[in-house]
Amino acid sequence: MNALQQLLDETITQIVIWFKGIYLNQAGCPYYAIDGHTGQALDKRDLIPELDDYVPFFWLLGEHDFVQNQIQILKQRLQKKPLLFSRPQIRMFRGIGLPGPWRRWIPHVDSQDYVEILFGLIELHEQSGSIEFLRLAEELFQNILVAFKRQNHLRTWYILPFGPALPVSDALSGMYIEIAADLARLTEDTRYIKLAEQLAKSWLTTTCFQKYGLFPSVLIDQPWRKLPLFKRFLSRVALAKENTSVASGLFTLAASPHRRKWAEQALDSWVTGLSKYFATADMVLAHTPCLAEGEVHGPVLSNNFAVLDILCDLHHLTKSSQCLDLAESIAAYFMKFQARETGLFPDEPGQERSFLDSNTDFAVSLRKLAELTNQSRYREAGERALQGIIRHHRGPAGFFRDVHLKTGAVINDLVETRYVSLLLKALILYRDEYQIYGPEGKWSLFRDR
Repeated sequence: MNALQQLLDETITQIVIWFKGIYLNQAGCPYYAIDGHTGQALDKRDLIPELDDYVPFFWLLGEHDFVQNQIQILKQRLQKKPLLFSRPQIRMFRGIGLPGPWRRWIPHVDSQDYVEILFGLIELHEQSGSIEFLRLAEELFQNILVAFKRQNHLRTWYILPFGPALPVSDALSGMYIEIAADLARLTEDTRYIKLAEQLAKSWLTTTCFQKYGLFPSVLIDQPWRKLPLFKRFLSRVALAKENTSVASGLFTLAASPHRRKWAEQALDSWVTGLSKYFATADMVLAHTPCLAEGEVHGPVLSNNFAVLDILCDLHHLTKSSQCLDLAESIAAYFMKFQARETGLFPDEPGQERSFLDSNTDFAVSLRKLAELTNQSRYREAGERALQGIIRHHRGPAGFFRDVHLKTGAVINDLVETRYVSLLLKALILYRDEYQIYGPEGKWSLFRDR
Protein backbone atom coordinates (compact mmCIF):
# COMPACT_ATOMS: atom_id res chain seq x y z
CA MET A 1 0.00 0.00 0.00
CA ASN A 2 1.12 3.55 -0.67
CA ALA A 3 0.67 6.32 1.92
CA LEU A 4 -2.79 7.30 0.72
CA GLN A 5 -4.04 3.72 0.67
CA GLN A 6 -2.69 3.24 4.19
CA LEU A 7 -4.59 6.33 5.36
CA LEU A 8 -7.78 5.08 3.71
CA ASP A 9 -7.32 1.62 5.24
CA GLU A 10 -6.88 3.04 8.74
CA THR A 11 -9.99 5.18 8.28
CA ILE A 12 -12.05 2.17 7.14
CA THR A 13 -10.93 0.24 10.22
CA GLN A 14 -11.97 3.10 12.52
CA ILE A 15 -15.41 3.38 10.92
CA VAL A 16 -16.00 -0.34 11.44
CA ILE A 17 -15.01 0.02 15.10
CA TRP A 18 -17.48 2.88 15.58
CA PHE A 19 -20.33 0.98 13.94
CA LYS A 20 -19.74 -2.16 15.99
CA GLY A 21 -19.25 -0.15 19.18
CA ILE A 22 -20.41 3.30 20.23
CA TYR A 23 -22.96 3.68 17.42
CA LEU A 24 -25.09 0.70 18.47
CA ASN A 25 -28.28 1.03 20.47
CA GLN A 26 -29.48 -1.65 22.89
CA ALA A 27 -31.14 -3.59 20.06
CA GLY A 28 -27.83 -3.75 18.18
CA CYS A 29 -28.71 -1.27 15.43
CA PRO A 30 -26.68 1.89 14.67
CA TYR A 31 -28.17 5.19 15.76
CA TYR A 32 -28.99 7.72 13.05
CA ALA A 33 -27.54 10.84 14.69
CA ILE A 34 -24.51 11.10 17.00
CA ASP A 35 -22.73 13.96 18.75
CA GLY A 36 -19.37 13.92 17.00
CA HIS A 37 -17.51 15.08 20.11
CA THR A 38 -19.06 12.88 22.79
CA GLY A 39 -20.39 9.90 20.84
CA GLN A 40 -23.80 10.25 22.47
CA ALA A 41 -26.94 9.52 20.45
CA LEU A 42 -28.95 12.65 19.67
CA ASP A 43 -32.30 10.84 19.33
CA LYS A 44 -33.77 7.33 19.11
CA ARG A 45 -33.79 6.97 15.33
CA ASP A 46 -31.75 4.14 13.84
CA LEU A 47 -30.44 3.06 10.45
CA ILE A 48 -32.68 0.12 9.59
CA PRO A 49 -34.73 2.23 7.10
CA GLU A 50 -31.37 3.21 5.50
CA LEU A 51 -30.23 -0.40 5.02
CA ASP A 52 -28.59 0.16 1.63
CA ASP A 53 -26.48 2.98 3.05
CA TYR A 54 -24.43 0.68 5.24
CA VAL A 55 -24.89 -3.12 5.09
CA PRO A 56 -23.51 -3.71 1.55
CA PHE A 57 -20.20 -2.08 2.47
CA PHE A 58 -19.89 -4.05 5.69
CA TRP A 59 -20.58 -7.26 3.80
CA LEU A 60 -17.85 -6.35 1.29
CA LEU A 61 -15.47 -5.77 4.21
CA GLY A 62 -16.18 -9.26 5.55
CA GLU A 63 -18.31 -8.15 8.51
CA HIS A 64 -20.91 -10.84 7.79
CA ASP A 65 -22.00 -11.43 11.40
CA PHE A 66 -22.68 -7.72 11.84
CA VAL A 67 -24.79 -7.68 8.67
CA GLN A 68 -26.73 -10.80 9.65
CA ASN A 69 -27.58 -9.15 12.97
CA GLN A 70 -29.02 -6.16 11.09
CA ILE A 71 -31.11 -8.45 8.90
CA GLN A 72 -32.48 -10.23 11.97
CA ILE A 73 -33.57 -6.86 13.40
CA LEU A 74 -35.24 -6.06 10.09
CA LYS A 75 -37.08 -9.41 10.05
CA GLN A 76 -38.37 -8.87 13.56
CA ARG A 77 -39.78 -5.48 12.64
CA LEU A 78 -41.39 -6.74 9.46
CA GLN A 79 -43.06 -9.55 11.37
CA LYS A 80 -44.50 -7.10 13.89
CA LYS A 81 -45.64 -4.35 11.54
CA PRO A 82 -44.62 -4.76 7.91
CA LEU A 83 -45.87 -1.36 6.80
CA LEU A 84 -44.95 0.90 9.68
CA PHE A 85 -41.56 2.24 8.67
CA SER A 86 -41.72 6.01 8.54
CA ARG A 87 -38.95 8.56 8.12
CA PRO A 88 -40.61 11.97 8.52
CA GLN A 89 -37.24 13.57 9.25
CA ILE A 90 -36.15 12.75 5.69
CA ARG A 91 -39.44 13.19 3.89
CA MET A 92 -40.51 16.44 5.57
CA PHE A 93 -39.96 18.66 2.52
CA ARG A 94 -40.11 16.19 -0.39
CA GLY A 95 -43.10 15.70 -2.65
CA ILE A 96 -46.48 17.16 -1.73
CA GLY A 97 -47.71 14.37 0.51
CA LEU A 98 -49.78 15.44 3.46
CA PRO A 99 -49.90 19.15 4.26
CA GLY A 100 -47.69 20.36 7.11
CA PRO A 101 -49.09 19.34 10.52
CA TRP A 102 -51.10 16.46 9.02
CA ARG A 103 -47.82 14.56 8.79
CA ARG A 104 -47.79 14.41 12.58
CA TRP A 105 -51.51 14.03 13.26
CA ILE A 106 -52.56 11.43 10.67
CA PRO A 107 -50.97 7.95 10.87
CA HIS A 108 -49.54 7.11 7.46
CA VAL A 109 -46.73 5.36 5.65
CA ASP A 110 -44.72 6.48 2.65
CA SER A 111 -43.73 4.14 -0.19
CA GLN A 112 -40.30 5.79 -0.26
CA ASP A 113 -39.59 4.51 3.23
CA TYR A 114 -38.89 1.02 1.89
CA VAL A 115 -36.61 1.82 -1.04
CA GLU A 116 -33.31 1.68 0.84
CA ILE A 117 -34.35 -1.58 2.51
CA LEU A 118 -35.12 -3.20 -0.84
CA PHE A 119 -31.93 -1.91 -2.48
CA GLY A 120 -29.92 -3.16 0.49
CA LEU A 121 -31.43 -6.66 0.34
CA ILE A 122 -30.89 -6.87 -3.42
CA GLU A 123 -27.27 -5.75 -3.11
CA LEU A 124 -26.65 -8.27 -0.33
CA HIS A 125 -28.04 -11.03 -2.52
CA GLU A 126 -25.79 -9.97 -5.40
CA GLN A 127 -22.70 -10.00 -3.19
CA SER A 128 -23.43 -13.14 -1.19
CA GLY A 129 -25.53 -15.26 -3.52
CA SER A 130 -27.81 -16.00 -0.55
CA ILE A 131 -31.39 -16.62 -1.61
CA GLU A 132 -32.53 -15.53 1.88
CA PHE A 133 -31.95 -11.85 1.07
CA LEU A 134 -33.72 -12.09 -2.28
CA ARG A 135 -36.78 -13.84 -0.84
CA LEU A 136 -37.08 -11.22 1.90
CA ALA A 137 -36.94 -8.46 -0.72
CA GLU A 138 -39.63 -10.16 -2.80
CA GLU A 139 -41.93 -10.59 0.19
CA LEU A 140 -41.61 -6.95 1.21
CA PHE A 141 -42.05 -5.80 -2.39
CA GLN A 142 -45.32 -7.73 -2.73
CA ASN A 143 -46.68 -6.09 0.44
CA ILE A 144 -45.75 -2.68 -0.97
CA LEU A 145 -47.59 -3.36 -4.22
CA VAL A 146 -50.75 -4.29 -2.31
CA ALA A 147 -50.65 -1.10 -0.26
CA PHE A 148 -49.46 1.46 -2.82
CA LYS A 149 -50.00 0.32 -6.41
CA ARG A 150 -52.99 1.89 -8.11
CA GLN A 151 -53.56 2.09 -11.87
CA ASN A 152 -50.14 2.28 -13.57
CA HIS A 153 -47.97 3.67 -10.79
CA LEU A 154 -47.13 3.48 -7.12
CA ARG A 155 -48.80 6.06 -4.94
CA THR A 156 -46.76 7.78 -2.26
CA TRP A 157 -48.92 8.03 0.85
CA TYR A 158 -51.09 5.37 2.53
CA ILE A 159 -53.34 6.29 5.45
CA LEU A 160 -53.23 3.78 8.31
CA PRO A 161 -54.64 1.37 9.18
CA PHE A 162 -56.85 0.57 6.16
CA GLY A 163 -56.14 3.25 3.57
CA PRO A 164 -56.78 4.91 1.30
CA ALA A 165 -53.60 5.44 -0.68
CA LEU A 166 -53.76 9.10 -1.66
CA PRO A 167 -54.01 9.73 -5.44
CA VAL A 168 -50.51 11.19 -5.65
CA SER A 169 -47.20 9.67 -6.74
CA ASP A 170 -44.03 11.71 -6.43
CA ALA A 171 -41.08 11.10 -8.74
CA LEU A 172 -39.02 9.47 -6.01
CA SER A 173 -41.22 6.43 -6.55
CA GLY A 174 -39.34 6.08 -9.84
CA MET A 175 -36.82 4.09 -7.83
CA TYR A 176 -39.32 1.24 -7.88
CA ILE A 177 -38.73 0.97 -11.64
CA GLU A 178 -35.14 0.04 -10.86
CA ILE A 179 -36.16 -2.32 -8.06
CA ALA A 180 -38.68 -4.17 -10.26
CA ALA A 181 -36.15 -4.43 -13.11
CA ASP A 182 -33.49 -5.76 -10.71
CA LEU A 183 -35.91 -8.38 -9.36
CA ALA A 184 -36.76 -9.39 -12.94
CA ARG A 185 -33.07 -9.88 -13.70
CA LEU A 186 -32.41 -11.88 -10.55
CA THR A 187 -35.55 -14.06 -10.54
CA GLU A 188 -36.35 -14.24 -14.29
CA ASP A 189 -39.97 -13.63 -13.30
CA THR A 190 -41.63 -11.80 -16.19
CA ARG A 191 -44.15 -10.16 -13.88
CA TYR A 192 -41.43 -7.88 -12.55
CA ILE A 193 -40.25 -6.66 -15.94
CA LYS A 194 -43.84 -5.97 -17.01
CA LEU A 195 -44.33 -3.95 -13.83
CA ALA A 196 -41.09 -2.01 -14.37
CA GLU A 197 -42.16 -1.13 -17.90
CA GLN A 198 -45.63 -0.09 -16.74
CA LEU A 199 -44.24 2.18 -14.03
CA ALA A 200 -41.69 3.73 -16.40
CA LYS A 201 -44.18 4.45 -19.17
CA SER A 202 -46.51 6.21 -16.73
CA TRP A 203 -43.84 8.94 -16.49
CA LEU A 204 -43.03 8.99 -20.21
CA THR A 205 -46.65 9.76 -21.13
CA THR A 206 -46.85 12.90 -18.96
CA THR A 207 -47.31 16.26 -20.62
CA CYS A 208 -44.11 17.48 -18.95
CA PHE A 209 -41.97 14.75 -20.49
CA GLN A 210 -43.63 15.01 -23.89
CA LYS A 211 -43.06 18.77 -23.99
CA TYR A 212 -39.71 19.21 -22.21
CA GLY A 213 -38.09 15.77 -21.92
CA LEU A 214 -38.23 16.14 -18.12
CA PHE A 215 -40.14 14.29 -15.42
CA PRO A 216 -42.66 16.17 -13.28
CA SER A 217 -42.23 16.01 -9.53
CA VAL A 218 -45.64 14.35 -9.10
CA LEU A 219 -48.28 12.33 -10.89
CA ILE A 220 -51.91 12.79 -9.81
CA ASP A 221 -54.68 10.41 -10.80
CA GLN A 222 -57.81 11.42 -12.64
CA PRO A 223 -60.12 13.09 -11.74
CA TRP A 224 -58.14 14.57 -8.84
CA ARG A 225 -55.62 16.36 -11.05
CA LYS A 226 -58.36 18.74 -12.20
CA LEU A 227 -58.90 20.10 -8.71
CA PRO A 228 -57.20 23.48 -8.06
CA LEU A 229 -55.64 22.05 -4.87
CA PHE A 230 -53.67 19.50 -6.93
CA LYS A 231 -53.46 21.08 -10.37
CA ARG A 232 -50.78 23.58 -9.40
CA PHE A 233 -48.39 20.76 -8.49
CA LEU A 234 -48.44 19.16 -11.95
CA SER A 235 -45.99 21.66 -13.45
CA ARG A 236 -43.38 21.34 -10.72
CA VAL A 237 -40.03 19.90 -11.81
CA ALA A 238 -36.89 19.34 -9.70
CA LEU A 239 -33.49 17.86 -10.49
CA ALA A 240 -32.54 15.56 -7.61
CA LYS A 241 -33.74 13.25 -6.57
CA GLU A 242 -36.99 13.57 -8.45
CA ASN A 243 -35.72 13.51 -12.04
CA THR A 244 -32.73 11.35 -11.23
CA SER A 245 -34.91 8.68 -9.58
CA VAL A 246 -36.98 8.09 -12.70
CA ALA A 247 -33.89 8.32 -14.92
CA SER A 248 -32.09 5.66 -12.85
CA GLY A 249 -35.04 3.33 -13.32
CA LEU A 250 -35.00 3.90 -17.08
CA PHE A 251 -31.26 3.25 -17.14
CA THR A 252 -31.80 -0.17 -15.54
CA LEU A 253 -34.31 -1.00 -18.28
CA ALA A 254 -31.94 0.23 -21.00
CA ALA A 255 -28.98 -1.77 -19.63
CA SER A 256 -28.29 -5.49 -19.88
CA PRO A 257 -30.09 -7.86 -19.73
CA HIS A 258 -33.31 -5.94 -20.48
CA ARG A 259 -32.02 -3.69 -23.29
CA ARG A 260 -35.26 -1.77 -23.84
CA LYS A 261 -34.48 0.56 -26.72
CA TRP A 262 -37.38 2.86 -25.89
CA ALA A 263 -35.88 3.42 -22.43
CA GLU A 264 -32.56 4.41 -23.99
CA GLN A 265 -34.35 6.80 -26.36
CA ALA A 266 -36.26 8.32 -23.44
CA LEU A 267 -32.99 8.90 -21.59
CA ASP A 268 -31.56 10.61 -24.65
CA SER A 269 -34.52 13.00 -24.62
CA TRP A 270 -34.02 13.51 -20.89
CA VAL A 271 -30.36 14.49 -21.28
CA THR A 272 -31.36 16.95 -24.01
CA GLY A 273 -33.97 18.38 -21.63
CA LEU A 274 -31.38 18.76 -18.89
CA SER A 275 -29.06 20.68 -21.20
CA LYS A 276 -31.85 22.89 -22.48
CA TYR A 277 -33.78 23.73 -19.32
CA PHE A 278 -31.57 23.04 -16.27
CA ALA A 279 -28.16 24.15 -17.56
CA THR A 280 -26.61 27.49 -16.71
CA ALA A 281 -24.24 29.35 -19.01
CA ASP A 282 -21.43 27.23 -17.49
CA MET A 283 -23.29 24.02 -18.42
CA VAL A 284 -23.82 23.06 -14.80
CA LEU A 285 -27.31 22.20 -13.58
CA ALA A 286 -29.66 24.18 -11.34
CA HIS A 287 -32.07 22.39 -9.01
CA THR A 288 -35.17 23.78 -10.72
CA PRO A 289 -35.43 24.35 -14.48
CA CYS A 290 -36.23 27.43 -16.46
CA LEU A 291 -39.18 26.32 -18.60
CA ALA A 292 -39.65 29.81 -20.02
CA GLU A 293 -37.20 32.35 -21.36
CA GLY A 294 -34.56 33.44 -18.88
CA GLU A 295 -31.49 32.26 -17.04
CA VAL A 296 -31.44 29.57 -14.35
CA HIS A 297 -29.49 30.00 -11.11
CA GLY A 298 -28.25 28.06 -8.13
CA PRO A 299 -26.12 24.99 -8.97
CA VAL A 300 -25.65 22.80 -5.89
CA LEU A 301 -23.12 19.96 -5.75
CA SER A 302 -25.42 17.57 -3.88
CA ASN A 303 -27.90 17.81 -6.79
CA ASN A 304 -25.35 17.70 -9.59
CA PHE A 305 -23.37 14.65 -8.50
CA ALA A 306 -26.51 12.50 -8.77
CA VAL A 307 -26.87 13.53 -12.42
CA LEU A 308 -23.13 13.24 -13.04
CA ASP A 309 -23.30 9.65 -11.82
CA ILE A 310 -26.08 8.76 -14.30
CA LEU A 311 -24.37 10.59 -17.17
CA CYS A 312 -21.20 8.54 -16.66
CA ASP A 313 -23.20 5.31 -16.60
CA LEU A 314 -25.11 6.34 -19.72
CA HIS A 315 -21.94 7.19 -21.59
CA HIS A 316 -20.47 3.80 -20.68
CA LEU A 317 -23.65 2.11 -21.93
CA THR A 318 -24.32 4.12 -25.10
CA LYS A 319 -21.02 5.92 -25.83
CA SER A 320 -23.03 9.14 -26.03
CA SER A 321 -20.75 12.15 -26.44
CA GLN A 322 -23.59 14.38 -25.22
CA CYS A 323 -23.57 12.56 -21.87
CA LEU A 324 -19.80 12.72 -21.46
CA ASP A 325 -19.61 16.38 -22.48
CA LEU A 326 -22.24 17.39 -19.93
CA ALA A 327 -20.62 15.22 -17.24
CA GLU A 328 -17.24 16.85 -17.83
CA SER A 329 -18.79 20.33 -17.80
CA ILE A 330 -20.39 19.65 -14.41
CA ALA A 331 -17.14 18.28 -13.00
CA ALA A 332 -15.06 21.15 -14.39
CA TYR A 333 -17.39 23.72 -12.86
CA PHE A 334 -17.18 22.35 -9.32
CA MET A 335 -13.47 21.54 -9.56
CA LYS A 336 -12.84 25.28 -9.91
CA PHE A 337 -14.11 25.69 -6.35
CA GLN A 338 -12.03 22.96 -4.67
CA ALA A 339 -10.41 24.70 -1.70
CA ARG A 340 -6.61 24.84 -1.85
CA GLU A 341 -6.45 24.92 1.94
CA THR A 342 -8.42 21.71 2.60
CA GLY A 343 -9.05 19.93 -0.72
CA LEU A 344 -12.79 20.05 0.00
CA PHE A 345 -15.60 21.10 -2.34
CA PRO A 346 -18.36 23.54 -1.34
CA ASP A 347 -21.86 22.18 -1.59
CA GLU A 348 -22.89 25.51 -3.06
CA PRO A 349 -20.30 27.70 -4.83
CA GLY A 350 -19.90 31.01 -3.06
CA GLN A 351 -20.76 29.47 0.29
CA GLU A 352 -18.21 28.20 2.82
CA ARG A 353 -19.85 24.94 3.90
CA SER A 354 -18.30 21.59 3.07
CA PHE A 355 -21.00 18.90 3.16
CA LEU A 356 -19.64 15.42 3.88
CA ASP A 357 -21.96 13.43 1.61
CA SER A 358 -21.45 15.74 -1.40
CA ASN A 359 -17.68 15.39 -1.16
CA THR A 360 -17.94 11.60 -0.82
CA ASP A 361 -20.17 11.12 -3.84
CA PHE A 362 -18.32 13.66 -5.95
CA ALA A 363 -15.09 11.76 -5.28
CA VAL A 364 -16.78 8.61 -6.63
CA SER A 365 -18.07 10.49 -9.68
CA LEU A 366 -14.61 11.89 -10.36
CA ARG A 367 -13.21 8.36 -10.24
CA LYS A 368 -15.83 7.34 -12.82
CA LEU A 369 -14.77 10.19 -15.09
CA ALA A 370 -11.11 9.25 -14.68
CA GLU A 371 -11.94 5.71 -15.77
CA LEU A 372 -14.00 6.83 -18.77
CA THR A 373 -11.60 9.53 -20.01
CA ASN A 374 -8.17 8.28 -18.82
CA GLN A 375 -7.55 11.76 -17.42
CA SER A 376 -5.68 11.63 -14.12
CA ARG A 377 -6.81 15.11 -13.03
CA TYR A 378 -10.20 13.71 -12.04
CA ARG A 379 -8.71 10.98 -9.89
CA GLU A 380 -6.27 13.42 -8.27
CA ALA A 381 -9.09 15.84 -7.39
CA GLY A 382 -10.99 12.94 -5.82
CA GLU A 383 -7.95 11.90 -3.81
CA ARG A 384 -7.50 15.44 -2.47
CA ALA A 385 -11.15 15.51 -1.46
CA LEU A 386 -10.86 12.23 0.46
CA GLN A 387 -7.72 13.46 2.23
CA GLY A 388 -9.61 16.66 3.10
CA ILE A 389 -12.53 14.67 4.50
CA ILE A 390 -10.25 12.59 6.72
CA ARG A 391 -8.29 15.58 7.97
CA HIS A 392 -11.08 18.09 8.48
CA HIS A 393 -14.45 16.29 8.79
CA ARG A 394 -13.22 13.65 11.21
CA GLY A 395 -13.96 14.05 14.90
CA PRO A 396 -13.56 11.93 18.03
CA ALA A 397 -16.75 9.95 17.31
CA GLY A 398 -17.27 10.14 13.57
CA PHE A 399 -17.25 12.48 10.61
CA PHE A 400 -19.00 15.80 11.10
CA ARG A 401 -21.61 16.48 8.47
CA ASP A 402 -20.66 20.15 7.96
CA VAL A 403 -17.32 21.92 8.31
CA HIS A 404 -15.91 25.24 7.09
CA LEU A 405 -14.63 24.87 3.55
CA LYS A 406 -11.28 26.63 4.02
CA THR A 407 -10.46 26.12 7.69
CA GLY A 408 -12.08 22.78 8.47
CA ALA A 409 -13.70 24.28 11.57
CA VAL A 410 -16.73 22.30 12.73
CA ILE A 411 -19.98 24.09 11.89
CA ASN A 412 -22.10 21.89 14.16
CA ASP A 413 -21.58 18.77 16.26
CA LEU A 414 -23.84 16.50 14.21
CA VAL A 415 -22.62 13.19 12.83
CA GLU A 416 -25.18 11.44 10.60
CA THR A 417 -24.03 7.85 10.72
CA ARG A 418 -25.42 7.01 7.28
CA TYR A 419 -23.01 9.54 5.79
CA VAL A 420 -20.18 7.91 7.71
CA SER A 421 -21.04 4.48 6.27
CA LEU A 422 -21.52 5.95 2.79
CA LEU A 423 -18.00 7.35 3.06
CA LEU A 424 -16.88 3.72 2.97
CA LYS A 425 -17.99 3.66 -0.67
CA ALA A 426 -15.29 6.13 -1.70
CA LEU A 427 -12.68 4.84 0.76
CA ILE A 428 -12.97 1.26 -0.50
CA LEU A 429 -13.00 2.36 -4.15
CA TYR A 430 -9.79 4.38 -3.87
CA ARG A 431 -8.03 1.96 -1.48
CA ASP A 432 -8.67 -1.18 -3.51
CA GLU A 433 -8.49 0.55 -6.91
CA TYR A 434 -11.59 -1.15 -8.26
CA GLN A 435 -12.59 -0.57 -11.85
CA ILE A 436 -16.17 0.64 -11.55
CA TYR A 437 -17.00 -0.59 -15.04
CA GLY A 438 -14.57 -3.48 -14.85
CA PRO A 439 -14.91 -7.27 -14.65
CA GLU A 440 -15.23 -7.26 -10.84
CA GLY A 441 -18.90 -6.40 -11.30
CA LYS A 442 -18.90 -3.77 -8.53
CA TRP A 443 -20.71 -1.06 -10.53
CA SER A 444 -23.94 -1.30 -8.54
CA LEU A 445 -22.11 -0.92 -5.22
CA PHE A 446 -20.66 2.46 -6.21
CA ARG A 447 -23.70 4.04 -7.90
CA ASP A 448 -25.61 6.88 -6.33
CA ARG A 449 -29.26 6.58 -5.36
